[in-house]
Amino acid sequence: MATQRETVRMLCKSIINRLENHKSISFPPRLRQIIQDEIFTLVGPLILTDEDVKERAYAKIGAQSELLQEVGSAETDQYRAAKAVVKNSLGDDVLNGFYFQRPLRTVANSLAEYFMRSSHIDDVYETDEDLEMQIIEVVKKFNPAELH
Repeated sequence: MATQRETVRMLCKSIINRLENHKSISFPPRLRQIIQDEIFTLVGPLILTDEDVKERAYAKIGAQSELLQEVGSAETDQYRAAKAVVKNSLGDDVLNGFYFQRPLRTVANSLAEYFMRSSHIDDVYETDEDLEMQIIEVVKKFNPAELH
């Protein structure tokens, strides 16, 4: 089973595929993985997963986290309280199990800027706003449960 970080990578791949398939961007095929890695590096820290939330909750409860993990006691009152604190600190930008650290439009804007300035992208055939709208659409429709 893929980790949730790998799921964020799949989201990045889906964004690239969508933009390429709609002829919004063009790039040499040999650079696909480099572009995917670069946008993952750009947006990966802005998108947390349930795994990240769990790790942060364990970090909040400190030294007891190792004991809780060993015991498999993921639902102790202390853990649930720490998890609630972490989730509350993340804000309201939650979509398909992803916790966005910045509004989705800001994330899409960062990606559009990347595509416009990257030396790996040959051409961009859309405006910044059109790129952002396509990226937002991909993110909103992305369903990790449908990945194989």
